[in-house]
Parts: sequence; structure tokens; C-alpha cells
Amino acid sequence: MKRQFREFGGDRPLFTLTPVQVVGGFTLDPAQTNLTKGAVIPAGTLSHVDENTRLAQLIKSARVVAIAAGDAKVVTLESDEFSKPIFTINDLIGKDLTATLANTPKITAIAETADGMQITLSKAITGLAVGDALFEVVADGTNVKLLAEPNSITITDIEVKEAGDTGIDVTRNTGNGEAYARRLPPVPASLLEGNVLKGTKVAYTYSL
Repeated sequence: MKRQFREFGGDRPLFTLTPVQVVGGFTLDPAQTNLTKGAVIPAGTLSHVDENTRLAQLIKSARVVAIAAGDAKVVTLESDEFSKPIFTINDLIGKDLTATLANTPKITAIAETADGMQITLSKAITGLAVGDALFEVVADGTNVKLLAEPNSITITDIEVKEAGDTGIDVTRNTGNGEAYARRLPPVPASLLEGNVLKGTKVAYTYSL
């Protein structure tokens, strides 16, 4: 299996020190079909890995950088040469996990602009503001939840391949270092204990 890796250092490091990689590697769960072949999964993406099946599920997220003045359903997400959101049309999107399914919009259109990835929602998200984070959610009865409970984050940029052929490498432990939170996809506040992703030893710093 051919994989592409981004170094942990360089001109724009993502971690203060090299994180501890989970041995063995995983494969993107073929059941997660709402990822476009050729799309690049950003390093730092929240993931849930299963040690028994060796499959990984990814939790999509991105930061809001603009909301159209005349139409709150048109939202621009942070997207640049370093990292692009991996949302697709028909993804359910929420800013937290307290919304009901009935009030949770879908993405109906996506366009790349000079300011970032512009998404159009089926309905506006009440109270959404610039700087907020948006997350992919799935139905949970009449409510919503994340696709899976994250227990790790990806450590490199990864190109989506054919079903069953996308290798995923993750960490559950940033060791003596930390991950640069502002350079990675956002994490729901409810999943953090202080600056650490719950259930892991992944620590974040907001220094950059």
C-alpha cells in the first residue's frame, strides 16, 4: 500500500515534538463512503480506530471564516494550501452536539473560493459565528452525534484512495510534545479535558 506522508517538522510544524505513532497502521473504513477519491485528509483529523478490525473512521471538522451577510446559509470554511476541509454534499453539519436532527442542516453545495471553501446549507445554523467550528454529525434518533467517538488523530496528510486501500496512521499520544491546535482541524469542546482529547494522551497547544 503506497502512502504519502508529511513531515512533523519543516516550515509549518503541526506538533511541537514527534508524536507516538500507533503501531501497525489502519485502513479507512470502506463503510465511510462520503469521502471523495483524491481528497486529502488533513493531519490532525479526529479519528476512531478499532484495534480488532484495523479500520479507521474519520470525524470531519472545519472552522468558519465568513458568513454571507445576505444569506446565513452560505458559510465559508478555513481552507488553504496547507489544509482543506473534506466535507461533501449531503453531509449533516452541526456546531455542537445539542441540536436536534430536525434542526440540523445538510450541505447542498460546495465551491472553492479565494477566501476558503464556501458551503451552502439547507438551513441556517442558529447563532453560528465566525470562528466557530462545524462538525459532521449523523442521526441519533431525533438527535445527532458524531460518526464515532474519537480515540486518536491522524498524524499525516492522507490522500483518499479506492475503497479499502486508504492507509491511516494515527497517534493517541503526543508524548512530551503537543499538537498545534490552530493548524489542525478543530475539536468539539465537549471532547476536551483541559487541553487533552478525552480518552487519549493527545495534548493541544494554542500558542500559534
